[in-house]
Amino acid sequence: MRLRVYELAKSLDVSSHSVLMRLAELGVPARSASSLVDSATVTRVKESFGQYDAATEAGSTTPRQSTWNAGAVKPSTHPDTLRNLQRLKREFPVVEDHQTILARLGSQFVYSGTGRVPKFEDCGFALVRFSGAIENAFGLTREVFFFYSPHNDLQIRTFRAAKNALVGLQREVTPDMMFLWSPDVRLREKLDDWSSGNFLAIPLVLSDDGDPIAFIKLLRDYVFSRDLFYETTPVQGDRFFGRRRLLQTLRDDIGNQRVAGLFGLRKAGKTSVLSELAQSLAGPETIFILRDLESLPSPPDDPVPILLQDLTDDLLSGLRQRRLGTQDLSRLAANPGIPEFKRAFQATLRKLAESDITVVLMLDEIEYLTPSDRIDVSEGDMTSVAQLLGALRSLVQENGNFTFLLSGLTSAIIESGRLYGRPNPLFSWAKANFLAPFERHEADDLARSVGQKMGITIDDGALDALFEATGGHAFLYRHLASAVVNELPVDTFHREIKKPLVLRITNTWRRQVAGNMREMLDHVKRYYPDESYLLEILMDEPESFALVAEDVPLALGHLISLGLIQEVDNSYELTPVLQLL
Repeated sequence: MRLRVYELAKSLDVSSHSVLMRLAELGVPARSASSLVDSATVTRVKESFGQYDAATEAGSTTPRQSTWNAGAVKPSTHPDTLRNLQRLKREFPVVEDHQTILARLGSQFVYSGTGRVPKFEDCGFALVRFSGAIENAFGLTREVFFFYSPHNDLQIRTFRAAKNALVGLQREVTPDMMFLWSPDVRLREKLDDWSSGNFLAIPLVLSDDGDPIAFIKLLRDYVFSRDLFYETTPVQGDRFFGRRRLLQTLRDDIGNQRVAGLFGLRKAGKTSVLSELAQSLAGPETIFILRDLESLPSPPDDPVPILLQDLTDDLLSGLRQRRLGTQDLSRLAANPGIPEFKRAFQATLRKLAESDITVVLMLDEIEYLTPSDRIDVSEGDMTSVAQLLGALRSLVQENGNFTFLLSGLTSAIIESGRLYGRPNPLFSWAKANFLAPFERHEADDLARSVGQKMGITIDDGALDALFEATGGHAFLYRHLASAVVNELPVDTFHREIKKPLVLRITNTWRRQVAGNMREMLDHVKRYYPDESYLLEILMDEPESFALVAEDVPLALGHLISLGLIQEVDNSYELTPVLQLL
């Protein structure tokens, strides 16, 4: 069967120009979009764009070597690059074999160095740019780090030195992957143990016959074995998605010294937002202190003494890392009171202002200071909490180089007029921001970007199903996507998520996350009693909900902002988050 170029382009969902360029790279003459190409060429072009169904149907589980040459990288001709590569080959003769294999795959060494890894000067490294076909198949967009060690017994300290060398390069390099070679016979076993879910170390263990496809299979076996959707810790950098508008708002708040609150459901991504915010604003002129309050005792037990000691220790650590003065904070007693802490912090801030250094304090899981099921948040006997917040507010007002953020589930700490028997120092002063579920375009971006790094394409129907099942809740979205990925084969070169697969997995997945959802709802009930009552009305008597909600507009606003209910055609309904219960 023969196809016109424009027909082939349409089937690939790319432009005719892209197909013409790819045909030229493959050495196939084609003058225009109406040119005919034979079936063998069609298969090669499809493979080069990452569509390997044709090869599989023909009985091949590995596309041909010529396929991987598409978008070949030209060898470097720069004298410095060639000289450094020759030096690396003299130190590690195996580099010659690797260069030959990579060249046959349209890939090249583009940078190298020896003797430049502190305390590991006998090691060397290089950067490789893979062909367009390989980059497309495995989700690579940058140069990839290759590390060479001469040690017969590779130690984890060498592995860590390799990671540090990767981070220290002043180039755009793939940040979460490297290839490592050493003569250690246990290389594969060790790297498999030392790699983490967020960093992939691939052992350069290849067959002696120099078959280039062995390298492709090695890359496939490791890249396809990853599950990058599953996250249990806060994400930042390349692993952070969406929330751009919120991040900019929080940056503006910090820049203008406005105290802000960030509120959202458990596992909605609040700590990730704080971590990404700190990373994006990091610099020698800013000290970020992120303190999780979950480990503190909660009222009616007094959490303030322990919190003051923790904040003192964190501030001292931040100052010492920058070799700044610590005298005022160091003089504090072991268990300082709020006035003593404020005076010492005040003196420290004034000295830091002379060097234009700002301190940003982030208090996470703030609801543990306001457990409404254990104590009356408005009039209860826990004045130390309100007193501490008042002291922090005073420090913001009196110093141009300090501000703080609050983060957690409940916004009562800044929305209640009274706090533990005193006027709330943050009422009508701090600004509330709510972390809603992902918008559709943010969820799609996460799915496609993360999937690409695992060599996975996701069709529009699958994206629809993922979003509909989770409502865009960050934890649920990643969790469902992870469950789907675990159903994909790893012994193929074409992995695609389609809607039927997502639908098939969803029912089983709902049972798996039922416990998580119950815990999330219990958390809402504990800290949002009015909102919890409204939810019960919507679940049991939906026809009465609108009338009841009119009497508690603030609670209604919270439920909408948290992504628990949604307004549809002038009525309200549960979002997919609660429909999982």
